[in-house]
Amino acid sequence: MGKKAKVVLDTNIWISIFFNKIIGREFDDLFRSEKIEVFVSEEILQEISRVLEYQKIKKILKKSGISSRDVLEEILRVSKVVNPRKKLEVLEDPEDNKFLECALESETEYVVSGDKHMLRLKKFGDIKIISARELMERMK
Repeated sequence: MGKKAKVVLDTNIWISIFFNKIIGREFDDLFRSEKIEVFVSEEILQEISRVLEYQKIKKILKKSGISSRDVLEEILRVSKVVNPRKKLEVLEDPEDNKFLECALESETEYVVSGDKHMLRLKKFGDIKIISARELMERMK
């Protein structure tokens, strides 16, 4: 088995993993194949926690019999937590800088996002900003 690809997943990707069966299955296969190494930061986990409290999301969780805690525990199970030391002000949405900060700290190759603003950047230093579909293509 070759070198694992190091990645940071945007909150919208994490939400898709848990609420879109197809994307969820594809990422589950990736996690199991150990082709990727995923990194999160405390700040990313806080944002995911906040999003899991959205009324629409809570309804879906309740219907599925899953708690927001279950989701966070699963994220922690498949990820490594890093504490970025460098604060960035790169993106037009300052809330998105945390993903680049985490990627910089963990020296990841990819930030995977569904956010148009982030995807437009395409690259930050050596870090490529790609969609989930692009990641799947690269990991084949």
